[in-house]
Amino acid sequence: MVKARWVRLVAGLFMLSLVVAACGGDDDGGDTTGTTGTTGTTGTTGATGATGATEETGSTGGGTSITIAGFAFDPNTITVSGPTEVTITNDDDTTHTFTLDDDSVDKTIDAGAMATVTVDVSQTTGFHCTIHPQMTGTVEVA
Repeated sequence: MVKARWVRLVAGLFMLSLVVAACGGDDDGGDTTGTTGTTGTTGTTGATGATGATEETGSTGGGTSITIAGFAFDPNTITVSGPTEVTITNDDDTTHTFTLDDDSVDKTIDAGAMATVTVDVSQTTGFHCTIHPQMTGTVEVA
């Protein structure tokens, strides 16, 4: 009888630990550190708390690309020189926007879609997702 109680107690604690583990998760409101979770060269910390991703450089006639995944821009810092085409690929299952802080670009990108915008700024400015304001990045001018 005592052994049966002990087995039930251990089984109950095991089930409770599974429930707690399944309900637990990140404590940052669902934000992730991006697709790689690695520290990049920019050292910029965005609203997600992740250290910036690798910087890409665009130029007149050239272009650069940004991937949205895990509610983060990757890379979260790009460098432009003159009008630069930027291709944004949304790998998330929800709609996002690519919006410059000066509102000169405001593009909605559906889940699984891709969009190309022309970024033409004369000074460093930020960009963000208007739907998910914790998603931020920076456009630097070369």
